[in-house]
Amino acid sequence: MKNGLKIIVVLMLAIIGIGILYLTGCFRKEPSLWTITQYASASGGQAMIYTIKSDDGRFAVIDGGWEADADGLRKVITENGNHITDWIITHPHPDHVGAFNVIMAEPGEIAVDHIYVTPVNYDRYKETAQDYDGYESCETYRGIIEKLDNVYEVHENDEIDIIGLKMKALHVWNEEVDELPDHLCNDGSIMFRLDGKCESMLFCADVQSEMESYIIDRHKDELNVDYVQTGHHGNWGLSTDFYKHTTPKAVFFDSTDALLTPGDLGFDAGELKTYFEEQGALFYNYGTAPNAITLK
Repeated sequence: MKNGLKIIVVLMLAIIGIGILYLTGCFRKEPSLWTITQYASASGGQAMIYTIKSDDGRFAVIDGGWEADADGLRKVITENGNHITDWIITHPHPDHVGAFNVIMAEPGEIAVDHIYVTPVNYDRYKETAQDYDGYESCETYRGIIEKLDNVYEVHENDEIDIIGLKMKALHVWNEEVDELPDHLCNDGSIMFRLDGKCESMLFCADVQSEMESYIIDRHKDELNVDYVQTGHHGNWGLSTDFYKHTTPKAVFFDSTDALLTPGDLGFDAGELKTYFEEQGALFYNYGTAPNAITLK
């Protein structure tokens, strides 16, 4: 009888132990690979549309492009179960929030757990906005996120779990951005680093050269990554003084080939492409999209 009782106690302790291991994640499958995909814009111009999918099936979106990109993005979301664990909005320009505005106005079966945004100073932005800013999209965006209870402002040095990746914010809209005379929306973008178990990727969003010295001073040692999404589509953005702190094996330009050709507007994306190719980095843009890499 005593032996039987001992066996029962041992079995119960074993079951409890297994339960504790499961709850702490020891027996659960942790993601080890993440597919990051860049999509071309249906507008035919520049935009920023990325998705991330972990090998345990979770799904995240970065920005989403113009209103014209909403149907295509909705299709991709549907193909991934209509469930977005994390949606990162780097800044409220129409080529970044247009599709978000359309989808979130009528989400249908789409569910979003977390939406991460830069802390926009709307009064200062409105004072300095130019026609090219498309401020109307920002007003629509603001009206949407203020009604939601799953929106979280990101601040510099915040570390956030994005479907198993560590996201660290290296730059967001701050007092230094408020003091700029223009380009506030671009320079107030969330610049962030994503770290897997072995590899990393830097998303520069639309941050331009006005903020690069500030970011280098504070985060120089965190800029050395395996992959880079270039600032402001690779054009009129961050200079090679910034990118020399990175050593990527591949770079992403969120634009068509037209942006690579110098013209009356003085496009410099072609020069930046040449710089990265001389460093041995692979080049991706809309000419070959969708472009996907696996972050380990």
